[in-house]
Amino acid sequence: MADINNPSLLMPPDRYVTLREQYDYNSPDCTFEIIQTGNLYNAGKFVGIFAREIPSAKPEGVNLRRFENIVQEVFQDCYAAFASNSFTDIHIENLKQISSAIIYWKMSSQGGRAKLKMENLQSKWNNDTVKQLLDAYVKKDMSLFRIGGVRVPTATAFMRFLFPDDFGIMDSRVVGKYTQPNGITTLSLRNDGYINDTKQNIEKYDTEYIAFLRNEAELLNKLNVKFKDVDAKGVVVSTGFRACDIEMALF
Repeated sequence: MADINNPSLLMPPDRYVTLREQYDYNSPDCTFEIIQTGNLYNAGKFVGIFAREIPSAKPEGVNLRRFENIVQEVFQDCYAAFASNSFTDIHIENLKQISSAIIYWKMSSQGGRAKLKMENLQSKWNNDTVKQLLDAYVKKDMSLFRIGGVRVPTATAFMRFLFPDDFGIMDSRVVGKYTQPNGITTLSLRNDGYINDTKQNIEKYDTEYIAFLRNEAELLNKLNVKFKDVDAKGVVVSTGFRACDIEMALF
């Protein structure tokens, strides 16, 4: 790892490495099932989403890298089927399952709200939801992921898992501790620090927040800074930073 302390970075490279390797946000009770269709590689019932290693007590769990793969596969498969007029009820169910899992994972730190938010999405699910999700996917439009009561912070979780190289979650903890105090973002926040669901904040997700994540990742990669992570197959690897990794380090 380079020992250069680039003054353009928010913090020294070694600090980024330490914080990213310490990231340990898990959702052990998140359950979802993907039905085999098309060219899906990851199909089956999954129980638990973990930052790195899968606990022995949760053999049906997945780590974040594998969950990324599953999310991307399902959306790719559903969009391809939709575009070719071969969309079926199985595709719809897979899309509902993976969307519910993203929401549950994002809300896991808030206890019972994870289940409530997931059930709220499912109760409001309709044909328009499917079209909106696929439109959001192909356009890479975070605002369109605001479905079934989903607001800006959770909508950004869809972007993070679908496009992890270029996007990350806009979480109130990262915003409150790092980006707002340092003048990186100028978001509209509630008194409790929650990120308001406003057009202004939607725009600033791209122009301010994501621009920052991408710049930090680019600077670290130019310095050849690496951190240890666990890949989708459970193998420990040394890897560079993506936009999502900057957010994960700051979380």
